[in-house]
Amino acid sequence: MKAKSLHFSKSGSAQVIASELGRVYQCVCDQIPPAYPCEGEKVVFVGVEMHHKLPGLVEHFCRDLTPARAQNVAFYVINGDGSTSGLEEIGKALEAKGVHMVSDVHGVAVHNSLFKKGMPTDEDVKAALAWAQKIVDSDLK
Repeated sequence: MKAKSLHFSKSGSAQVIASELGRVYQCVCDQIPPAYPCEGEKVVFVGVEMHHKLPGLVEHFCRDLTPARAQNVAFYVINGDGSTSGLEEIGKALEAKGVHMVSDVHGVAVHNSLFKKGMPTDEDVKAALAWAQKIVDSDLK
């Protein structure tokens, strides 16, 4: 299966999961915007650290996707409470262009302390891998 694992976060928290997805699915792992554009991907995993609103670089990247570049986009969101809201608008934009947004958005709660940025735990990574495997095993468009 042709896939790509992309990430965007100021703290580097999304890269932890993105790198593991890249290793497991033997696909390119890169930050957004990627060095090379997506081309003919069955699924693009997008990890993003966000709080209520999709960061502009990620939104711009997603709005440039077409079915020739990516058939499916699967998001995982990293924030303080694991909420996955804030993707409705980009989901509509992707679907309008013919790119399927996987409805099962994975939320990862990562807590920051006063002096240290939080990072996903080993359990968070395992849960993200299980989520990704469920998507890969499903009937993707």
